[in-house]
Amino acid sequence: MVRALSAAILLLPAAAYANPAVPSFEGALGEIRAAVAATRAAQVKAKAGDIGPRLSTLAWDLDRAERDAYRLRNDLRWLLQRARRYQKPQPGRPETDPSLRWDVQRFTRDLAQTTRDAQWRLGDLRHLSAQAEKDETLVGPASRVVDAARRLKNESNWLVMDARFGYWDLMRAGFTFEGMDLDRNSRDLDDHARDLQSEGDKLLAKVRGS
Repeated sequence: MVRALSAAILLLPAAAYANPAVPSFEGALGEIRAAVAATRAAQVKAKAGDIGPRLSTLAWDLDRAERDAYRLRNDLRWLLQRARRYQKPQPGRPETDPSLRWDVQRFTRDLAQTTRDAQWRLGDLRHLSAQAEKDETLVGPASRVVDAARRLKNESNWLVMDARFGYWDLMRAGFTFEGMDLDRNSRDLDDHARDLQSEGDKLLAKVRGS
């Protein structure tokens, strides 16, 4: 009897280890998967929290680029009106619009800067698009980027058409290099605006998961 009781007592630890309450391999694996999923979700949320404000800033920058393109269109029309009346100085005849050359050069510098800004914003958008994943919280900011890019594209399209005809007016007035700059930079701006719109559409589809 004593021997049997002693044997039972010795078997108690082994029975405890065999208790079904102790996690199985499948249970432990499930917990690991759940932890990985939670970590992944936290990473996605953190990334979205960083990308969202940057997309909103980008949309604001594109709105500003649209306003700059609109202003440049008005400036170009004003300059072309003067260029059509412009007469270069000749012996015995003074220059009819002494400030025109400076204004034309200022305009071409402003256009070149707007074009470079659009190129930089395109690089920013491509970088953000590469980082983004499906996330409903990013649909709003991405939609604002797409809308801003479309408005910029519309404005740049009008500008490039005005520049196509204005190029010859500047050439006839003697502003050869400025005319070439106008033609090149207006086309580059239009190309960047088209690429911004295309990249914005891709980003929006990506965050929607479509």
